[in-house]
Amino acid sequence: MAHSEMVNMIEHCQVTPPPSTVVSQNSLPLTFFDLPWLHFPPVQHLLFYEFPYSKAHFMQTTIPTLKHSLSLTLKHFYPLAGNLIVPPYSKGKPQIRYVDGDSVSLTFAESSGDFNNLTGNHARNVSDFQPLIPQLPPISMSSDTLVAPLLAIKVTLFPNHGICLGFTIHHALADGRSLLGVMSSWVSLTKSGEDEALLTGGLLPFYNRAVVNDPNGLENIFWTQVGTKKFEGCPPQNLPTNMVLATFVMGRADIQNLKKWVSTQCPKPSHVSSFTAREKIEEEVGEDELDHFVLVTDGRAHLDPPIPPTYFGNCLLPCLVTAKSRQLIGEDGFLIAAEAIGNAIRGMLHNEEGVLKGAEKWLSNIEPLQLERIVGVAGSPRFSIYDMDFGWGKPKKCEITSITFTGAMSLNECRDVEGDLEVGLSFRKIKMEAFTAIFSDGFKVIF
Repeated sequence: MAHSEMVNMIEHCQVTPPPSTVVSQNSLPLTFFDLPWLHFPPVQHLLFYEFPYSKAHFMQTTIPTLKHSLSLTLKHFYPLAGNLIVPPYSKGKPQIRYVDGDSVSLTFAESSGDFNNLTGNHARNVSDFQPLIPQLPPISMSSDTLVAPLLAIKVTLFPNHGICLGFTIHHALADGRSLLGVMSSWVSLTKSGEDEALLTGGLLPFYNRAVVNDPNGLENIFWTQVGTKKFEGCPPQNLPTNMVLATFVMGRADIQNLKKWVSTQCPKPSHVSSFTAREKIEEEVGEDELDHFVLVTDGRAHLDPPIPPTYFGNCLLPCLVTAKSRQLIGEDGFLIAAEAIGNAIRGMLHNEEGVLKGAEKWLSNIEPLQLERIVGVAGSPRFSIYDMDFGWGKPKKCEITSITFTGAMSLNECRDVEGDLEVGLSFRKIKMEAFTAIFSDGFKVIF
């Protein structure tokens, strides 16, 4: 599967909203929640489905259905078909612009790869996923302004075995909550063929940027920090050839035992991801180094006043936790990590001056840090990604392959057991073997 010749293109097309369903030109400014993601690597997401049908069936039924339902989805989520417009720094701030005729790149392909291998939890070569990931179309120039496409989709058939839906999306467009709304809508429209369910089910996106209050001028502060950097869009990125991707399942019983154990040691509840964060840091030992954990929280309900849950865009509150490596790899490392993360989250969400207290330092606090000393989280078990049933059943596997660039771990609910968690990690093979042993031993030591 490491060679692209094992994936053959069936069809490439550009999908637009249905004619005359979107205002001929719409623009969305980037808020201070969007600007920090301007130079961030694109999000790459793969959803695998069991699909025991032939190529002929796929071409006759699935391709037309997905093209039609995607077009209907773009009727309501038109920014997906638009472009990120980036003028020179001295001439204005970037915005998302849709004009009549804009479209989303959609590719259909066929693979002879091993579907069952790709959908396992074991360590798999990262490069094996490369042919399944769509590339964003290249940026272009309009006068002196950069025009960058925001979304590309690739649907790959494994004949008589499965389907993989691949997404590459620019993070400046939207966060996970917004993309969940897109996916839920596309699923609904694929099944029904009409958008009545969206109109009555509260799934329509909310675009009004006026609800994002900015009394402290965060937009100008962040634009000063990110606007002077050269914007390169999202150039094609090949996944590393020397890394593997693996999934670790944390059972509900283990999670509850962790929480109970921590509650006897710490006065406040812990965050479960601190266990994996600590184990990841232990594997990358450097006793005199500072290690950092970055957790983001959906801010929609925490702003004052709150903004609608269907607000489309980014609305993430970052929380940075820093500790010395020697503390984290010690006997009480997990407790230290759990308490530090818990205190940081509570300090942000329950600050008397609001969740935006200190927000002007969000970027300046994170940018100087060494990427290899940062552990982040992509995804959320609250997204219920395994509920995304296009009519083929629930996904067999979900992978966020962009963690190979960002160094984050992915976090999803488990497909088959309610309350279990799937943690996705990417390392070089020898490091993955070491981490696997540490992860397993961590539970044995505690329990």
